[in-house]
Amino acid sequence: MKRTILLITILMLCGFLVAQSRLAYIGMSAILPGSGEIALGKTNRGIVMIAADLLVAYSYFKTDNELDLQREQYRKYANVYAGVPEDMPLSHYQSVQEYISSEDYNDYLEMIARNYYLISNYDPEGYAEFLQSESFSSEEMWAWQSAAHWENYKDMRKTHQKTKINHTLTVGLLLLNRAISIVDTAILSRNLHLYARPSGMDGMMLNCELRF
Repeated sequence: MKRTILLITILMLCGFLVAQSRLAYIGMSAILPGSGEIALGKTNRGIVMIAADLLVAYSYFKTDNELDLQREQYRKYANVYAGVPEDMPLSHYQSVQEYISSEDYNDYLEMIARNYYLISNYDPEGYAEFLQSESFSSEEMWAWQSAAHWENYKDMRKTHQKTKINHTLTVGLLLLNRAISIVDTAILSRNLHLYARPSGMDGMMLNCELRF
């Protein structure tokens, strides 16, 4: 009876250790895809996943650096050729891209506000409040020196947007690679078997086997 209880206790302990080992392999894959596979003996598969992850990680840092450089570039360009203050929020540069000048934007806004607040609803107070809150002030004004400068700025912004999309894709690929490796490692580690068999006259041998 004591031997049976001892055997059950040992089996439970070893089962816990196996479960902990599975979690360790899965954790390795979450940190570095492919490392869990290598630890489980799937060297070639692991190396391929690590190489893929390093390639994507390189693209991530490359596009991240490009985003900073491009952002600094179009800010300085807008400052020199349109008079945009360099400390403006990023949302402001979208308006600078869409309108050749802040005056052009304010004129368009005034036309929209007049149609809604004065013609459709006749709300002079609402009209004044809307223009006060939504129009660009003198500190926020800009005017492109020429249409060519404006077009160059648009191209710079489009390039920046494409880089941002590529950067987002690298983040998705990094997460996807980890998800694939975690699932792969979880499946591989299921082949970790624990069993006991008699050994000699009165003994019991405990075996741990990893099948590939």
